[in-house]
Amino acid sequence: MNKFASFGLVIILFVLLSVTVTFGFFIFAPEIKSYRALDIVLDEKRERLQRLEQEFDKKYLLLQERQESEGAIDRALHQHFDEDLFSAYLKQFFQKVELHSIVSEREAGLQSDLVTVRAVISSPADYYRFIDALNQFTWVAEIEGSQRFKGLQEGIESAFSLKVYTKAD
Repeated sequence: MNKFASFGLVIILFVLLSVTVTFGFFIFAPEIKSYRALDIVLDEKRERLQRLEQEFDKKYLLLQERQESEGAIDRALHQHFDEDLFSAYLKQFFQKVELHSIVSEREAGLQSDLVTVRAVISSPADYYRFIDALNQFTWVAEIEGSQRFKGLQEGIESAFSLKVYTKAD
């Protein structure tokens, strides 16, 4: 090869290298910068997504726990109120039970039955067992108004009103 050919080859290689460097500097460098900027944004979004997933998981677990604990209430609301079953349930806690004036009302999709109960208990402990058992009751119920107690020879007479809630048909 002669001098001019090798010099020409060096010039061509230099021009080719210069074009490659210039192309890389003006074309690839901005793309790399924008890629890095997008990568940083993506990392921030990934961290935010992980925090939101953790928060969602906590709330989802709380929801599941509440659904399990409130499931009994939901089932109780869907169970129809039966006066005979109710009387049999009360006889577990009282010596003598009388049910009076069952008044039903409907409001906002719920039916409430107000039952006046007269019962005889042997000791206040039996009444407290009944109050504790009210949470495990077949229906959703609450004691409405005041409770009256009167001492008798065979025990204590108690009178109270119990409001039983069920879902209106």
